[in-house]
This record gives sequence, C-alpha cells and structure tokens, in this order.
Amino acid sequence: MKELDIVYTENYLKYDLGEGNPISKDKTIVFLQKMQEAGKIEYRLIEPGKAEENDLLLVHTPSYLDELRRLAASNLEADPDTPVNKGMLEGGLYIVGGTILTLDLALQDKRVVNLIGGMHHAGSYKASGFCIYNDHAVAIRKLQKEGRIKKATVYDLDVHAGQGTQQIFYSDPSVMTVSIHQDPFTIYPGTGFESQKGEGEGMGTNINVTLPPGTREDVYLQALDSVLERTRDFGADVTVLVLGVDTYKGDLLGGLSLEEGSFGKIGERFKEFDKLAVLFGGGYSRKIPDLWIRFLEGYLGKS
Repeated sequence: MKELDIVYTENYLKYDLGEGNPISKDKTIVFLQKMQEAGKIEYRLIEPGKAEENDLLLVHTPSYLDELRRLAASNLEADPDTPVNKGMLEGGLYIVGGTILTLDLALQDKRVVNLIGGMHHAGSYKASGFCIYNDHAVAIRKLQKEGRIKKATVYDLDVHAGQGTQQIFYSDPSVMTVSIHQDPFTIYPGTGFESQKGEGEGMGTNINVTLPPGTREDVYLQALDSVLERTRDFGADVTVLVLGVDTYKGDLLGGLSLEEGSFGKIGERFKEFDKLAVLFGGGYSRKIPDLWIRFLEGYLGKS
C-alpha cells in the first residue's frame, strides 16, 4: 500500500493562461520527476475524470457559466488577471474533477493531494485572480448533496485571501473557512479582513488571519497553531487544505518571508488530521516543487 495518492492528469495543463503569466507551466512535471528521483515517498498516481456541468451548478450560477463560454469563444478576459479560453474551460473541468476525487479519497482515509487545485478567487458568479471555477467549493457541495458529509472546514494558507471561497460560504454554518494571508491592505485582492466573520447563520464560521509583509516563520507558525486550536472542535466530516506556497520568501507575487523548511513544519501540523484533502494552490517561484516536497515530508513524517 502506497503512502500517498497523487491526483493528476496532463489535461490540467490545458488550463493555460497564456504567455507572460507568472504561473509555472512545468511545476507539476518537475515535482513528479523529483519525487521519482528521490524515492523517499511511495506514491500512487491517479488520473481524474472531468467534472460535469451539474457539479459546477452546485456553486456557480447558470448565467456565469454561460458568460465563461461566451468569453472563451473569443479569447476574452473575465478580468485583467484572468483570460478565458476553451482550453481553460476544459482543463478547469479536470481540475474540479480532480478535487472531487481528492475529497472522495480523503473520506476513505487516504493521504491524498491534488497537484493543482484550490482555485479560491473564483466566486459563484465571478472569475478573478487566475481562477474560473472554485473546485473545492464544488467538491464540498457535491459531497453534501450526496449526503456523504454534513460539515467541512477549509484551511487556506495562500498568501492571498480566498475571497471567492469566502463569498460562497459566507452565510453557511456548515462550512468553516479559515484563511491565513498577507494583510489585504498590502496585496491582492484587497479583502479578507479579520472583521469579515460571516453573516446570518454563518456568523463566526469565516475566519481571516492577516499578517504584515515580511512575516517570518516563527510568527506565521504561531498564527497557524492558534487558529488550528480555535477551530479544532468544529466537527468537520472532511477537511480541505489549500496549500499556497506563495508565502515563501522568494515568491514573485507575495510579501511574506517563509523559508523552504517552513513548509515541512506546516506539514507536521496537519499530520494527525483525519480525512484531509490537500490541494496544491498558488506559488510563483522556481522553488515550488521543492516546497511541495518539504510539505509532504513533514505531513508524512519523513522530515
């Protein structure tokens, strides 16, 4: 039995934002090469299928999906950061399908990671920040609809606040969203403030932890430990970890200052979680494959 399931298909690479975009086009390939060469972690590679439109409609509005198709037909932009093309629609369906599979495997008590996921800037009716479909929101809603879970927690460790995830679940008491990110006064998307705690029945289930630019490992890990302790008793049936590695000190778009070894320590903090679905999210440095591996070493007790 392998230690880790890795969900991935080359169809993810159809999600191509074009030339000049800071997203690495070869990070998944380099990561898999390094994993194979190192031989430290035994893993099984699993190819996902595509999500269906009915899955997307659990989160996204019909008019929004129609708008994406209209934009893709003419290679237009949803916003200045988010071009839309037919390849992205196709690749996006595979990414959502991959996250659905990842949560399914997590419910089977597998240690599992989706190599591309956590498209947290996509809201129910708006694309932004390179994201068109909110894959983890769709996967959570699908499991809830099928009666397989009642409650979920999302821990989002990307340097940018996941305003799309926040919008989708803001009034929903069944999903706790926890985001630790750089002070939104200093970085995109300019929201995700600590005062934004949810509304209505969802009041208190949206938690933002903001950190100043330059935050180093000791302060970051203290903040993570504190919020994990605060949310431990929520009673989630499945937990989603959106692991952005743009908190690394050499990231092109982030302003925090974590070291490579910090990601192993983050992994250690999730080692005892049951039914955890890990999604490898944002990151804009050449170190992404190494940062992913450091996380997995910590998570799997290989540090």
